[in-house]
Amino acid sequence: MIKFFRHIRQRLIKENRFSKYLLYAIGEIILVVIGILIALQINNWNEIQKDRNREQAILKSLKIDFNTNINNVNDASSSFMEAYEASVNLLEIIRNDDSIDGSEIEQLVDDIINKTKSLDIITGSIDEMLNTGSINLIRDKNLKNKLSNWSYFQTDTEDDIVIYRDYLFDFFIPSLTNKALLRNMAVPDFFEDDLNLKKIAKSNFKIDYNKTIRSVEFENEVYNNALNYMYAINSYKVFNDYLTDTLKLIESNIND
Repeated sequence: MIKFFRHIRQRLIKENRFSKYLLYAIGEIILVVIGILIALQINNWNEIQKDRNREQAILKSLKIDFNTNINNVNDASSSFMEAYEASVNLLEIIRNDDSIDGSEIEQLVDDIINKTKSLDIITGSIDEMLNTGSINLIRDKNLKNKLSNWSYFQTDTEDDIVIYRDYLFDFFIPSLTNKALLRNMAVPDFFEDDLNLKKIAKSNFKIDYNKTIRSVEFENEVYNNALNYMYAINSYKVFNDYLTDTLKLIESNIND
């Protein structure tokens, strides 16, 4: 009997030690798991922080480019407005019966042909963002949708400019050959001052503008050209609205 109780006691002691070792092992495993989870959490946080930093860098680059593009669009639109107003004034002269001042006609034709400025769009930051898939770093869904529509607004604007240029250079300017003294127009002001080019003297020919420009044919040509300016100005307005709205979203997502 005594031996039996001793056996039971030794067994309990062994089981108690085993339980302690088991608890210790489980504790060690739990600590390792917790350590791994903490490490993963820290790594995940670091990756998120990197993404946020990259997002901020993209937004700041976009802000610079969009501000530049807004200024360029406004500048180009203003130049087209001047050319459009010159077209309207020329149409009024064609429509009236008043005596025509040749120098005024030459000035208006000059404004129609040479006043417009090209639209220079900065696309570096947005092209890089779209081509590399970095747009997925943008968390604001409204901003992401706006940026995704970039190519539509850019292409739509450029298409109207191509239509204007094709008509102006392929049709309108050639039509002036026997209607106006193009040689008497002022040299475009976008040429550099230090080119040291020999000055071109005015023409010795005389034109009766009362006869050359007062025709249905020329009135239609000027009118169609004016319509092209209207389309371009409208496209600039739509593009400018898009740029301005998108810029506001960009700025609202930049952390100061």
